[in-house]
Amino acid sequence: MKRIYIAGALDSDSTSYIKNLHRMIFWAEKVRKEGYSVYVPGIEFLMGLQNGDWNYNDYFNNSQPWLDVSDAIFVVPGWEKRKCNYYKKFIYEYYE
Repeated sequence: MKRIYIAGALDSDSTSYIKNLHRMIFWAEKVRKEGYSVYVPGIEFLMGLQNGDWNYNDYFNNSQPWLDVSDAIFVVPGWEKRKCNYYKKFIYEYYE
């Protein structure tokens, strides 16, 4: 089964973060129903909520190894509205 990393715009604005996490999970479910295994990095939000003491590095360091083992990246529509071009830069670097 192919592993798909679901990438989306997650930022420090709490309202946008929750909406974007919803969007990522929405698209992840569509991809999963097509027969793929999905990883949504925003799910760490729940882990951090449970643990109560996660910092940025905890979230980042947990999700990044999934990029190495994923067969593909699905970038959720709307990521290009982000203030930075992180995904654009990453996708070009990752696939070059």
